[in-house]
Amino acid sequence: MKIFISCSSQDTIEEIYKEKTYELVKEISKDNDLVFGSSNTGLMGICYREFLKNKRNITGICYEMYKDLLDDLKLDETIMVKTLNESNNELIKNSDIILVLPGAYGTLSEVISSIELVRTKVYDKKIIFYNINNFYDDLFELFEKMYNAKTTKNNYKDIIKICNTKEEIIKEMEK
Repeated sequence: MKIFISCSSQDTIEEIYKEKTYELVKEISKDNDLVFGSSNTGLMGICYREFLKNKRNITGICYEMYKDLLDDLKLDETIMVKTLNESNNELIKNSDIILVLPGAYGTLSEVISSIELVRTKVYDKKIIFYNINNFYDDLFELFEKMYNAKTTKNNYKDIIKICNTKEEIIKEMEK
C-alpha cells in the first residue's frame, strides 16, 4: 500500500512528536511504500529514513523551486510540480491512504484538500489523523462547529478517522 504521510518538516518540532512518529513509522514502513513532500528534515525526515532503511518504494512530490533539496534524497520516483494545487493533487492521487501527523501550514493545506477531494468523491481514500498529544483537537472542534452550524451537511467523522495510538492506526490501515 502507498501511504501519503503529511507532516512537519521542521527539526525544531517537540520531541514527543518525533518519538511517536518514529514508533509508528518503524512499524508501517516494513510493508508499505511512502509518498511524501520530499524533505529529509523533521517528521518527514524520520518517515523518509525509515522507509529507506526498509528498502520500500519512495515517491517524492517536489516543487520545482525546491529541486535542489532532492540532491540529498534517494527516491524511486520524483514528481515535480509548480503549484500548491498540483502538489496536493499529486500527493493524494499517488497514494492509497492518507496519514496525517503533526504539521503546520503545508500539512493543513494537504489535509483540507484531501478532505474535500474525498468528500466530493474525486478520490476514495482513507484519511487517518494521528492525534499525538491531542495536537489536532482544536481543528476537530472547528470541524464540529462547522457541522453544528450547518455550514456543511457532511460530518467530518464520516470522512476522517482519528487515532490516538500507533495500534489504532495500524488496525485502521488493515481495514
